[in-house]
Amino acid sequence: MKIEPIPFYYETINRNAIVVRPKKPFFDWVNSIYKESKPIEERYEYNIYLVKERDSNEETLIWLKRNFLGIFENELNDWIIDESKWPSKRTYKVFSEWFDVDICSMILDLEDLEITKD
Repeated sequence: MKIEPIPFYYETINRNAIVVRPKKPFFDWVNSIYKESKPIEERYEYNIYLVKERDSNEETLIWLKRNFLGIFENELNDWIIDESKWPSKRTYKVFSEWFDVDICSMILDLEDLEITKD
């Protein structure tokens, strides 16, 4: 088997990434919904949201502050689709208490395949 050398330069795509990592208050909520299950205290797989490329991470954070609700609700929906069990208070302050967020400005495409949406 021939091993291909890895290029030292990759193409970037015109997106920024928002990595959303749940924190303890989120897991407390999940555990309150699924009381019969083994408690969940951490998650090793996170959702990454791609947004239009901006000039700085600060601009992406400003975008997030204006548009966090869809991300918040998607994170809740990943665990339970019954919206009546979602917390009624879904402000940016609560979002920030429930999730750590990393902004990534350099999205490097390591593949030659076309990017597609499902």
